[in-house]
Amino acid sequence: MAFTHLIVELHCLYGIDEQEQVNPVPPFCKNGVRKPGYHCLVENCEFSGHAPAPLEIAYSDELGEVDFDAWIGFGGDMDPDPYNTKLASELKESWKNLCKKKVNEAYDGYMRQHNLLED
Repeated sequence: MAFTHLIVELHCLYGIDEQEQVNPVPPFCKNGVRKPGYHCLVENCEFSGHAPAPLEIAYSDELGEVDFDAWIGFGGDMDPDPYNTKLASELKESWKNLCKKKVNEAYDGYMRQHNLLED
């Protein structure tokens, strides 16, 4: 069986358009507004929004949540200047290959450091 992991950014939209004056904070909001988590998805929160997170590499905690300083995605200063579609495509492919390589290096390094490799 193959697994696919979908990476999305989850956003708390509570307070947009002054909703806080009309709607109370949901009782399942365990982290407070503007701090979304799995509870938003489980409860199908009306204030949760999401967006795709393409071309990103991240470290997630025990709950699968990513801190603001534990990810980076392709874009911004990584785009060619001046912008060129063909070069941008090549750079994204390079980013993908580098990210996969670094993930494998991190795993191998961890396994070696803790003597967990099988002989």
